[in-house]
Amino acid sequence: MVDKTLIGRKFEPFQYTVEKNKIREFCLAIGDSNPLFLNKGNAQAEGHPDTPIPLSFPTLFTFWGFPQLWENMRSAGIDTGKLLHMKEEYLYHKPIYPGTTVHGQMEISDVRPGKLNMVTFETTYTNDHQEPVLTTRMTIVVKTDQE
Repeated sequence: MVDKTLIGRKFEPFQYTVEKNKIREFCLAIGDSNPLFLNKGNAQAEGHPDTPIPLSFPTLFTFWGFPQLWENMRSAGIDTGKLLHMKEEYLYHKPIYPGTTVHGQMEISDVRPGKLNMVTFETTYTNDHQEPVLTTRMTIVVKTDQE
């Protein structure tokens, strides 16, 4: 059952290493041809040491780096067969480049129960130096059987 008692529940830590080829694949998949993300020379001309990740790339951190997400949701009482991804927010603290390993810790930060339950997950990411690089918020909607 989805209710406010889930707020504060943390899932196990996970990590994801950013690869240049994954950045390219992501850009191709979403139709982003911005040379900042695809060409190291262009990125360096803009003051970056390498191609930074595209702004919405961190969604991959969760889905590729944390395959246990679905089991964690089910163990929290979330029916993953009835969920819809509602929104994603990204707060960058530092740029993230290929070769960076991000370490994530996901926590349920808000629950709004009702006919459509809304659950927000906040994930804090650090780099190998334990410096914060990113905070994400993902909100899902879970349909209930209430009519």
